[in-house]
Amino acid sequence: MSITLTTGKLVAINGVTQENDTVGACTTFSMDFIGNIATFTLQVGSLLAGNLNVGVYSVPITVSLNLTTGAWTSSNGQSGTISGTPLAQFVTMMKNLRNGNEAFCAAQIMPGTQVPWS
Repeated sequence: MSITLTTGKLVAINGVTQENDTVGACTTFSMDFIGNIATFTLQVGSLLAGNLNVGVYSVPITVSLNLTTGAWTSSNGQSGTISGTPLAQFVTMMKNLRNGNEAFCAAQIMPGTQVPWS
């Protein structure tokens, strides 16, 4: 899934269109479960065979989200707070991913019994 941009990023040099990026997507993601911080990077480009083809002139936007307070900041100067149901849903999704990763590791990499986080 991707983000269809409301306004694409048109890059023209000397009046000649170089690219017109109309889609954005999350390209990297990391989760610090000890610090309770999710960090992800967004890029723009175009869809190619259902995948994001990052534009040559794309400028990555890094977002940091505190899963305890809901405060977030982005490298393009924006910030805010997410709260209530959207924050709770995101935290639940992260716990589910952590449980899934640990279950895989308990079965394959670090033999043992995984105890789910709740």
